[in-house]
Amino acid sequence: MITGNTTTDRLGVMMLAKNIMMVLVVFVLAVILGNGFNLIGWAYIVQVRYYLLMGMVCIAVATLYFIQHVNQPITFKYYAAFITIWPFCIVLSSFLQGGILIEEFSQILSWTYVGAFFFIFYHFKFSEKMILWILGLYALITVGIQLAQQIDPLFAIFGGDPEDLRDVVLAEKRNGLVRFFVGSYHVQMLIMCFFWSRLLKTFRLHWAILSALLVVSLYLYLTKQILASTLFTLGISFFMIKGRSVKILACLLGGVCLVALGIFWDELFGELIQDSKDDNFSHAIRFEFIEYIMDYNLTDPIGVLFGHGTSKPWFSELQHKLYHPSDIGFFGESIYFGWVWALAYFYVIYRIMVTYRHKIPLYIKLFIICSGVISIFIFPYRNRIETFNWICMIYICSLYVDDRKDLVMEKELVQK
Repeated sequence: MITGNTTTDRLGVMMLAKNIMMVLVVFVLAVILGNGFNLIGWAYIVQVRYYLLMGMVCIAVATLYFIQHVNQPITFKYYAAFITIWPFCIVLSSFLQGGILIEEFSQILSWTYVGAFFFIFYHFKFSEKMILWILGLYALITVGIQLAQQIDPLFAIFGGDPEDLRDVVLAEKRNGLVRFFVGSYHVQMLIMCFFWSRLLKTFRLHWAILSALLVVSLYLYLTKQILASTLFTLGISFFMIKGRSVKILACLLGGVCLVALGIFWDELFGELIQDSKDDNFSHAIRFEFIEYIMDYNLTDPIGVLFGHGTSKPWFSELQHKLYHPSDIGFFGESIYFGWVWALAYFYVIYRIMVTYRHKIPLYIKLFIICSGVISIFIFPYRNRIETFNWICMIYICSLYVDDRKDLVMEKELVQK
């Protein structure tokens, strides 16, 4: 009996050590995908060809795992395969529209492998907790960097252009604070929704502190659309929880939050709201750009469906007109990646929020709402780290839908 317990304990320790090692390895890869939390000069530390090499290895491994599990009913596996393969279609489309530069080829294919993580997670049986540890570490380190750089902005080295070689980030000021784009606000959104959902379910001081930290993090991006979607999501979350006593406590918590917002409204949002009222030029540019894209799409069916790539001669004309694709969400991303790419996003949203809504945990639904509300301005996955965050979320959804009770945290959801 003692021998059996010793063996069991040893196996448990070995399994824990293995899980910790896998979490740390994937976390390091996530940091690399996120350009070292947007460290300036990162492009000169890890160049595109290294991403491309890593991508080819990951795609080869994922293809092997996909073949091994092809007959297994894995929800969203074909969508993950689409995310992995689609950039090759963009490269082909760009080539047919007048050639493709080697830099563009490398840039597009350098992040194709992010979708491959879905199959790697599945093969190595990553649990929901492991995925949340990876994203949680990324989010909390981002918060630490943000707060440190606000204390001493003159020595900020995160949140600028990764291709910049200056010693410090040159950033604008908003609402009395310096604006840095550290890490990824979509990772912050997902982890904020997780902490917040835990707080709504069971009030604990550590969940309250963590939720507050992530809300502060999202605020420090000083972007009106992100602030609006965050407040909207927090507000609507009170109507999505179950249980009368839980709702009463949640309403009390919501009341405290509303009082705090009322007291500090001017300090937190006054200047941002005024900037929004005065920024009629920026709003007009966005609507002009949408009209421009709609008109252009009528003359280029291949580009509409499969995208134009990321480096075309007429892109310089867009910049001259102050048109920035990243400002108009899926409309803008359709220029690069095509409407098939954008419509696939809405298909997955429908499956999560409608088809599988009873099996999906609350924090995933809140994240879909938070990122979806602003998808017309900010597409939820436009680069490597955002796509990684999205694939992690899709993988967690597949665990619940496929009833992987051994790998999820809210086991009651897989019994329905």
